[in-house]
Amino acid sequence: MSQHIRTAGALALGALVVAVAALAVRPSPAVGAPTIGDQPVLHTITVSGTGAVTLVPDVARVNLGVTVTKPTVKAARDAAGTAMNAIIASLKAMGIDEKDIKTSGIDLSPQYANGSSTKIVGYQMSEQLQVTVRDLDKAGDVVDTATAKGATNVNGLWFEVSDPAKALDQARADAIAQARTSAQAMASAAGVTLGTVVSMTDGSAPNPGPYYPMAGAVRLDAATPVQPGTQDVQATVTVIFEID
Repeated sequence: MSQHIRTAGALALGALVVAVAALAVRPSPAVGAPTIGDQPVLHTITVSGTGAVTLVPDVARVNLGVTVTKPTVKAARDAAGTAMNAIIASLKAMGIDEKDIKTSGIDLSPQYANGSSTKIVGYQMSEQLQVTVRDLDKAGDVVDTATAKGATNVNGLWFEVSDPAKALDQARADAIAQARTSAQAMASAAGVTLGTVVSMTDGSAPNPGPYYPMAGAVRLDAATPVQPGTQDVQATVTVIFEID
């Protein structure tokens, strides 16, 4: 009897060793392979697509300001403040809403004599505005009116689309369609069947409008021409498809 028990135990132990060995050599999913939940998807194709929608910008933003140098702090502040108040009043008079006129910078700094780091000869005061122009026909007039009222510098102008979300959604749809077309072509060439979408990743980035630096003061004897041109709203997606 004891011999029979020893034999049965040995057989059971041998079966366990074989089972453990079989588990040890069972293939595992490749590192980095896509998954759905805990299940690896071993047969996939990954493609990227790009879509774009071209729009005409409907908003302009203008950076402008006043910079003055005077012998005293009070004189510099008074001169800059007087000019800035006149600029703001003129912008409001031409229909720019107060919420679209924003102070973007104020700076007061001493000015030193040539060759000296201690002798102060005056003070420079700078005040800057960012003006949002929602009627693009007035963009050039904003520059001309501000400089006529005392603006000494125009630091840049750029255009934007006020509501790019709809255009971005259309660009994404175009990008997905392009990705599917590319995936279908690759699958056909490889002799496999394109299946369902496993995952999609949106790689779209914000689309800043075109920027135009406008250094220095603008001539007052001629109107300032402003052309918004067009702006591309772009989207990029990466799509993983199953293949059979």
